[in-house]
Amino acid sequence: MKKLSKLLLCISLAAVCSNVSAQGFLKSLTKKLDTKEQTEKTEGETSQNKIKKEDIPAYTCVKEYFLDSNNNRIKNEDGTDKYVVRLKRTSDGAIVSPEIAQEQSKQINNAILAIAAKAGISSGIGALSGGGKGALIGLATGIGLSVEDIILIIKLKKDVNKQKKALEAYKATFDEEGNPKVAEVDKNTLKLLEISEDNAVERTTAQIQEELSKPEYSQPASNESIDALLNAATKI
Repeated sequence: MKKLSKLLLCISLAAVCSNVSAQGFLKSLTKKLDTKEQTEKTEGETSQNKIKKEDIPAYTCVKEYFLDSNNNRIKNEDGTDKYVVRLKRTSDGAIVSPEIAQEQSKQINNAILAIAAKAGISSGIGALSGGGKGALIGLATGIGLSVEDIILIIKLKKDVNKQKKALEAYKATFDEEGNPKVAEVDKNTLKLLEISEDNAVERTTAQIQEELSKPEYSQPASNESIDALLNAATKI
């Protein structure tokens, strides 16, 4: 009788242990499946990337020579050709004021730096090298972007820093209307701003004034990529 009781006790304990083990296994399996599903969901979202590089405003300099009514270049008092240097927004080709360019560039720059910092340099490098995307999934989900968005933002980080320096150099060298503040612009500044005769254009005074009167000249760029970037930065 005692042997039978011991046998029944062992069977009961085995059953309980098996049930606990099974529950632990199922719990572990469910957790892994949830993680895999979240990973696949986030990676799947990368095909619907919200942010496009070409939508993020960058600025190039355009050298414009003044033409008179006979299409001859107007001269300065010292005999040199009169010109201005304008800022062209790459996202839509609009000529914009230096204030608008610098203001929006600063806003975008701060947003990119905030997101890149939150992603972490090591995570960014891992993602860019083709691995470590898992480290970015939580961040991407939390700020409403895709992993590919985060990678693009990290890639843009150096570009916006360079753009910031270029805009500061522009404002130090040219006035609000694009006239050079000095008789001869420094060669290093010309190189930084990529100003050359190769891409110079000629405009009449009327044409230049028309550019200044367009709404785009005094309004910041607006598009879905900018909205997604700035909204994400507010969640950091």
